[in-house]
Amino acid sequence: MASLNILWLVLACLVSYFLGSIPFSVWIGKLVGSVDLRKHNIKNPGGMNAVMTYGRAIGLTIMLLDFAKGAVLIGLIDHLFSLANFVAPDGSNIWYTLAVILGPMFGILGHNYPVWLKFKGGQGLGVFMGAIWYLNPLLFTFYAVGVIFIVAVVKMNVRYGTMVVILLDIVLSLFMPIFPPWVNIHLNEFLWSPSFMNVKLMFIFLGMFIMLFLRAAQAIAQKKKSATWTVGPDGEQIFDEDKKKEKEGISG
Repeated sequence: MASLNILWLVLACLVSYFLGSIPFSVWIGKLVGSVDLRKHNIKNPGGMNAVMTYGRAIGLTIMLLDFAKGAVLIGLIDHLFSLANFVAPDGSNIWYTLAVILGPMFGILGHNYPVWLKFKGGQGLGVFMGAIWYLNPLLFTFYAVGVIFIVAVVKMNVRYGTMVVILLDIVLSLFMPIFPPWVNIHLNEFLWSPSFMNVKLMFIFLGMFIMLFLRAAQAIAQKKKSATWTVGPDGEQIFDEDKKKEKEGISG
């Protein structure tokens, strides 16, 4: 039975990867306007660049599809691994715990490094947002409002700001007592977990954060445009290289 469950776990990770790797932004862009967004604006095959390159109608549709990838993959895992086949005689379900942690991580991995695009993908935020919306809409709302505030009001770099808000979300997830009716996570208890803490939810968030952080760190180290912009006073994007040129022009 254990070997069969291991096979199901491996299969869930593979399906999550390939679902996350579907490059809607590139495929739809080429289908609708024969435009490859990887050659325009911030040159990133993600939802934000899709809006910038294709306009709001097509761009928001692509963002919604990326969002759906995260929600669908965690939803499938949540219900599949809640079946009695995976529950031990003592009532524990380690397979559920492993699947709900690893599944979203592989989904983000697929989005960031899709086999279809020679492993050059987006930043994984669409998949992340879809997953947290499914798991807890309240935490999704906190994330969305937090990112808007820290990027648009505080004017922090978009990548740094996003990471800060996700870390706050991880802490908040530990003490979130409310779950949506479609989720089974609270029915599958995590071993060694205090009754007042949602340790399993925290580990799911932490796993996704690790994948997002590694991708963001790579983009920052390579000084990619997708990781080096802030919101200007009029809501426009201001890139670090533009700031540098402006300072050099003033000093010169």
